[in-house]
Amino acid sequence: MNFDLTEEQALLRDLVLRYGADHYDAVKRLAYIRQADGFSRDHWAMLADMGLLAFALPEDAGGLGGSDTDLITVAEIFGSYVAAEPILPCVIMGAGALQEAGTDAQKSELLPQLISGERFAALAVFEARSRFNVDAITTQAVVSSDGEATLSGSKQIVMGGSFATDLVVAAKDSADGVIRLFLVDASSEGLAFHNYRLTDGSVASNIDFNKVPARIMDGGASVLQTLLMNARLYICGELVGLMSMMSRETLDYLKTRKQFGQPLGSFQAIQHRMADCYAKAELSRSQLYRAAGQKLGTPERDAAIYGAKAYISQAALHIGEEAVQLHGGIGTTEELLVGQAFKRVFALVSLLGDVDAETNAYLALTRAAG
Repeated sequence: MNFDLTEEQALLRDLVLRYGADHYDAVKRLAYIRQADGFSRDHWAMLADMGLLAFALPEDAGGLGGSDTDLITVAEIFGSYVAAEPILPCVIMGAGALQEAGTDAQKSELLPQLISGERFAALAVFEARSRFNVDAITTQAVVSSDGEATLSGSKQIVMGGSFATDLVVAAKDSADGVIRLFLVDASSEGLAFHNYRLTDGSVASNIDFNKVPARIMDGGASVLQTLLMNARLYICGELVGLMSMMSRETLDYLKTRKQFGQPLGSFQAIQHRMADCYAKAELSRSQLYRAAGQKLGTPERDAAIYGAKAYISQAALHIGEEAVQLHGGIGTTEELLVGQAFKRVFALVSLLGDVDAETNAYLALTRAAG
């Protein structure tokens, strides 16, 4: 596999690197996540001006390409800075859902405003009883002959739901039981939001729908699967970036922190533990590249992404635990970016599916392939 970046991708990488270097450290990030939405709206507008809110969309939609390589390149860099901006919920999932499932009219109406940062889209899929199984969705949609609909039910862990202007909702058509996607104005009557903070300080919502008006979209369950696989791939990339940052910060600390008159990094047992972390990080990057190198829309790609997320999640938790322990008590505080990064890891590893769920999905696909 050739993962050399094109000239455009290298420019994209450098742009994100400069943004992270200019706007992130432990203190600054805490200030961002303590804002009402869990991020800085001024910085979101800045990303829009730089064109970065369009990186995951194809060029014919006004985007920068949207390839898997684009996805993991941006994800890894944002992960290395523990970025607070809601790229995953609003760009990968929200805008991605509109691009993949929206009608031509819906896309022409909303995509330009999402790219410019004027509006925010969030994807509402999971429910308390369905857990990670999208086939078990119970939210009901009553669809009229003119394509208008009303939705009734509840969704949970809707990232970005508290500030979203538009919701893309997965619901079951009451007429035929088929899962479809619907577009909902977040200011509509009949919506009830219950907002809360996740472990990493980001904001999520549980949302109740009581006969909420909605517009039917073109996509259904197959589009939803594609969206969730793209989101998993982005999560993998972000986790690899988080691992790299935690390993680097820990190594720097071990070179300067002394015990018994010597740097902690001079002790062989510590060196072995850091070598183990390095190996897990590199193997995780290999899993990430393998997943991103598969052909779009194939079972092989889905299986590779499921497997990558399961492995990378376990590796990220291990490296986070080592980083915190090797920093001592200070590693558990928000004073260090390592502590904040570990909380972000916790939030990501169970998102869309925990290690067991992702492993089972991987095994099911590989067995089906023979």
